[in-house]
Amino acid sequence: MDQQPSSGDAEAHGCAPVGVPNLLGYKTRSTLPEMMPWLSAEIVLRRAGYACLADLAHHEQAARTGEAESIHRMRVAVRRWRATISAFGPLIPQRPRRAASNELRWIAVALSEARNLDVFVSAVLAPARAAISWSSELERLAASIDRRRRAAHAAAKTAISSERYGASVQTLADWLDNREWRSDGDAAALLRPIGELAPLLLSRRHRQAQKQGASFAKQSEAARHQLRITLKKLRYTAELVGDLYEGATAKEFVRSLKQLQDDLGDINDVSVARDIIASLADPAQPKIGIDHAGRRIIAWHKRRLAGNEAMLRKRVRQLFKIEPFWMYPLTAEWHGPKHH
Repeated sequence: MDQQPSSGDAEAHGCAPVGVPNLLGYKTRSTLPEMMPWLSAEIVLRRAGYACLADLAHHEQAARTGEAESIHRMRVAVRRWRATISAFGPLIPQRPRRAASNELRWIAVALSEARNLDVFVSAVLAPARAAISWSSELERLAASIDRRRRAAHAAAKTAISSERYGASVQTLADWLDNREWRSDGDAAALLRPIGELAPLLLSRRHRQAQKQGASFAKQSEAARHQLRITLKKLRYTAELVGDLYEGATAKEFVRSLKQLQDDLGDINDVSVARDIIASLADPAQPKIGIDHAGRRIIAWHKRRLAGNEAMLRKRVRQLFKIEPFWMYPLTAEWHGPKHH
């Protein structure tokens, strides 16, 4: 049976020890949990959660200094765990599922503006700056973005240092330690072996992606954004359980997912940039200043994205032609559930 992990148990599985008073003092970097087909879904869910908490602790100090990559890694950790909870969603009673998801959402939102502005600078402003003629209007836009970015990083630092953040992380640790999903309704399905459940979880996500990817060429920006989110959830689930299957086959599928996710993320970055520029612009002077500079940058990116459209559509078609790796046999010998 899945026993309450001690500090030694957690370290042995590549996770920071939790369920102790000074949770945030542990800086052990996490790895994805070792996956065996007879492990219960509950064990997999808990290990994924402990891995997220370890990643948050590992990157927290650097994120407080404004290091963009650490803020990004903290958000990725939160997204991965939210995706895991979502994947197991049909097996988890609604109230405890929402309780954990709400805490994770608060952390994600607290870091989102800083991350969005970091991406604006690196992925939107920098390539446009190298490609179009610069002007005083563009300098004003860059200066305004820099001020907004510094303020967003200060807000993220305040959030990470707050009692609210500490309480959220402790609540999430308690949720794992106490198996809160058992306290409200029937969570017996989580005791089923992951080798039995993995194909069902992956197929559910895959069907959602196929449905959302239909008629891709005619899709709106909002529909493509939703597809990107679904592909991201499918990828995180595939990475979580992929070791149950033949390595090369699973990795090829994840590689294709990541490429398409990055392509759609590029589109989303430009969409978010457009909203950021609109929030900075002076509506009384749309033809000059920041608004005009922003429209020049967005127009350049739109032309660039239009040049990538044919390849993007091809990659969507190719992804859904790949035979899902979870249709193949598990790599580990398994003759049914075992105690672990």
